[in-house]
Amino acid sequence: MLNITTYIEKKTIDSFYFSQDNIEDYFISLKDSLSIQVANRQLNKHKGHKLDGVVNIKTSDTTITNFMDWDDIDLMWIGVLEMTLEYKKTGFGEHIMAMNSHEWSVKRIITKPENKILFRVKRNPLIFEDTNLYEAYKETKNIVVEEEFLSEILKAANEFISFREKLLKIDSLGRLKAVMSEIQSY
Repeated sequence: MLNITTYIEKKTIDSFYFSQDNIEDYFISLKDSLSIQVANRQLNKHKGHKLDGVVNIKTSDTTITNFMDWDDIDLMWIGVLEMTLEYKKTGFGEHIMAMNSHEWSVKRIITKPENKILFRVKRNPLIFEDTNLYEAYKETKNIVVEEEFLSEILKAANEFISFREKLLKIDSLGRLKAVMSEIQSY
């Protein structure tokens, strides 16, 4: 089972060394009733230039992306969708996240009765002061069912686009919608 949840920055994150024990202090789920208000406040604070957040991706046995993977959420979603589009075209997609230089990739594994995807996140070692922390978060990967992955990515992306349409500054919507349209035409 694949679960994809988008979170928005609630409190400005000045470094990568925030405590993951208190993620609710830093992030709010899109599904929370206060998320639009929080996002608009953050957009105003940053003069509409960025909205940080995270796309949290989990399977039943692995957390593929977590709150250490936060970034500009618009760029993150555009990257995830572009990676997905490339995957649909070639069987392999990759994207380097804007701020934190993490490499996300998906690769088709042809199996029967259904294809699978190897989803991998390789993290930038320069952002981890503590080498023990780096080893824990260095790379995560898991194999997921292709059809489920594509379905869940599109569902979560549509939720984000719908959410983004309700916010004050919506510059990224054109690109998000264009890539979604291209993915769905494949």
